[in-house]
Order: sequence, then C-alpha cells, then structure tokens
Amino acid sequence: MDILKKKKNLNYLEMHPFRNYEYEFRTENLVDVLVPRFTNKFARKYILPKMKNPFIRANLDELGSYLWLQIDGKTSVAKLIEIMVAKFGETVEPATERVLLFLTQLYKAGFINFLELKKGD
Repeated sequence: MDILKKKKNLNYLEMHPFRNYEYEFRTENLVDVLVPRFTNKFARKYILPKMKNPFIRANLDELGSYLWLQIDGKTSVAKLIEIMVAKFGETVEPATERVLLFLTQLYKAGFINFLELKKGD
C-alpha cells in the first residue's frame, strides 16, 4: 500500500487510524464528513465568511459510515476489519481488501491519518 512507503517497518493491519475531520449524521445511520472548503488563510478570512456553508459534505454509505464511526485512533486496522465482519458478515467480503482500500482512499483524501505516521514526522 502507498501508506507503507513512508515507513517500511510498519504493518498496515497494526496501524491505528484517526479522523482529521468532523462529521454529522445525515440520517440515523449515515454520516456526512465535513471537509473544510478552504485551508488557505486568505481564503478562510476573506472568502469563507461570504459563503453559505464553510464545509463540503462527503456522503458515506452504510458500510463507510459504520467504519468511519469506529475510527478513533485507538482501534487497529485489524480490529476494524473484525468489527466490520461481525456487523455485516458476508456483505463486506472480501473484508480485508475492502477495508484496506477504503482506509487508503480516506488517507489519500486527507480524511484520516495514522498515529504511526504522525509519530516520526
């Protein structure tokens, strides 16, 4: 995985993801991740106050929402896979590949990071 290129001695399954963004519930069990529209200081100061909403809402499906809520910085990737299999059974199979792909996509988009990657920055 691309994540492991940063540090070669890490095992993806033993890493601990944490969320970079806040979220809101769209419905009872579906989550919208609130991604800030601007990270640039100038844009935040002068453009953002004129906008209706300072966030872009990234809508997650049922599986993504459930996984998002389990990401806490304390639970390992291996444990997250176990949790997903326990909750969704065969619906999430092949669970390891799907969870790893989803976490990689979240990482690349900046939605999450990993404790192990932050420690030696």
